[in-house]
Amino acid sequence: MATIQLFQGNRRVILGDEFVNGEIVEFDGERIGGLWEEHNSRGTETGFYCASDGRFIVHRRRWSRWENEPEISEVFVFRTLPEAEERFWWEMENAGIIPRPTLTLDEVDGR
Repeated sequence: MATIQLFQGNRRVILGDEFVNGEIVEFDGERIGGLWEEHNSRGTETGFYCASDGRFIVHRRRWSRWENEPEISEVFVFRTLPEAEERFWWEMENAGIIPRPTLTLDEVDGR
């Protein structure tokens, strides 16, 4: 396990000057996966962590390469993996944290 620091808050660049409003969230744990999405110079980076006390942490950073658009970082804390799945199932599935549903040929044929 390592000490992990995640930023939570807002960051904005205006005419080359950086404005930051937020704090650092620190905990002992490990990164268990992540997902990167990008479209039209904007994107989302989602990281998944397991804290040493068993809680699950999701860090989501929404960013933009466009000047004056904010970068927003959020930290979500869940007591259990199923609680995290309720909110972030798509991201967790695509990052390989949880398995994708699997169908048999009979299930597909019966649709």
